[in-house]
Amino acid sequence: MNHRNRLIQLIHIAKRDLCLDDDTYRALLFANGEHSSCSKMNIKQLEMVLAVMEMQGFRRSKNPAGKEAKTPFKRRLSPKSGKAKHAQIDKIRAIWITMAQQGIVRDSSEAALDKYVSRMTGRAGQKGVEHVGWLDASQAYIILESLKNWHKRELADRMKAVGHCIPLNRNGTGLAGYQAVVDEYEVDR
Repeated sequence: MNHRNRLIQLIHIAKRDLCLDDDTYRALLFANGEHSSCSKMNIKQLEMVLAVMEMQGFRRSKNPAGKEAKTPFKRRLSPKSGKAKHAQIDKIRAIWITMAQQGIVRDSSEAALDKYVSRMTGRAGQKGVEHVGWLDASQAYIILESLKNWHKRELADRMKAVGHCIPLNRNGTGLAGYQAVVDEYEVDR
C-alpha cells in the first residue's frame, strides 16, 4: 500500500475512533486540508488532517493480531487531557465532565459539549465553532469563563438551598472566585 492510501486509511480509522459524524468530519477535512474529501487531497494535506486528528485524541495503536484497535464506545468521548492545542480546552472539558458528575448537565459527552460551544460561539443566526478542539485561544477563554460562571452559580444555588454558607468576595458584594466556591462546595458535601 502506498503512503497516500495509508494516510487515507488512517484518517478513516481516526474518523471512526473519534466517533465523528459526517458533517463534523467533512468540516475537519475542509478546515485542515482545503477539500471535503480525502481523495482530492495531496500527501501534505492528508498529513495535516491526520496530525489534527491525533491532536484530538486519535492514537495509532496495534492489537496483538497487528490490526488497528477498535474503540468500544458508541458516542464520542473527550480525548485525554494534554492533547488540546490550548490548555483552556482541557479545562473546559474537565469542568464539563465535573458538571455532568454533579448533575448540572445531563450529558458528559464531547458531542454535548460541542453543541454548547457551537451555541455559545454562534452569532445572529450564524453557526458557531462546531468542535471544542477547534477553538482559538480567545474563544476558549470566553467559553471557559462562561462555564466557570455557570458552574459557580449552580453550586452557590445548591449551597443556599441546603442552608450552607456561600463564600463571598472580599467586599462581600458578590460570590467569591470560582475555585473558592468549588472548594467550599466540596467541603460541604
